[in-house]
Amino acid sequence: MTRRPFLASALAVLLISLSACGGDGDEAGHSSGNNSPKLLFVPDKAHNVVGALMTLSPVSGATIDTFAFNAFAGDNLQYDPVRDELYGATAAGSPLQVSVSVYGSASKGSAGAALGRSFKLPADVVRANWLTLDRASGTLYIAATRQGDSTLLAYKNVATLTDTPAPDRNQAFSDGLLQPAFDFTRNIIYAGTARLDLATGVQIATLPALPVGGTSAAIDAQRDVLYLANSNDNTLRVIAQASTANAAIVATLPLNGIQFVTVDPANDRLYASVLATAYVFENASAIRGNSAVASTVTSVGATLGGVAFR
Repeated sequence: MTRRPFLASALAVLLISLSACGGDGDEAGHSSGNNSPKLLFVPDKAHNVVGALMTLSPVSGATIDTFAFNAFAGDNLQYDPVRDELYGATAAGSPLQVSVSVYGSASKGSAGAALGRSFKLPADVVRANWLTLDRASGTLYIAATRQGDSTLLAYKNVATLTDTPAPDRNQAFSDGLLQPAFDFTRNIIYAGTARLDLATGVQIATLPALPVGGTSAAIDAQRDVLYLANSNDNTLRVIAQASTANAAIVATLPLNGIQFVTVDPANDRLYASVLATAYVFENASAIRGNSAVASTVTSVGATLGGVAFR
């Protein structure tokens, strides 16, 4: 396995506008055996590596540790801060077996993070696309692809699971789920342009004025703000009052190559994964119009997935 160097942008901030976006980076390096607790985990899907940072808001020169996450085959990671465990989808074998791998002591990074346990998903699952851990209930939701359709899997008491547990929920979605967002306060799932009922999966409403192609959603339930990445038109949209009839797009940012978004409601911070670069937006709920300021973290030759954080 080849480990690629994660970089911290030499630019402390990056202005995104309608005309251009981008920036060069200087190598921040990565430490092997650094014992400082890691708070932010950035998966490099191309190389089965996780970049682990000691800060939730990286700036130029941030120290970035790396450790292997073998056979990584999903689009994001999830972190359980109580048990210090990092969840990710993996796939191996012939016929292909899709599983969830759980790395313990994740905050130790290369100094101690290691595979602690795993559990297998149903045999007809060909890919686990997006994981969402409800920290309050201990339930893991998995938007997965099966032969011919998509399914939503739910596993209660996920901290105890090994072997091949039966999912507590296995619901097909013919229209697909992509990378959905879950509002556990209001019992809503956001998938593409649809707002769905969490309990039944039935569509409640269609979000306003959104083109098809939404690939990843993130919801700040505290502020009722939805962030939607669209890889078809290369935009990040911000939708205020997302759960209501007054839902409206308040910002549309051009981000060429955008794939995934993750929100940290406690700090009003948004992470957007754009090919080899992760953009970090502070005061995300205040983004308006078509420009915003972000710091960046880059991995050379990488394809970054959705981040996880403490």
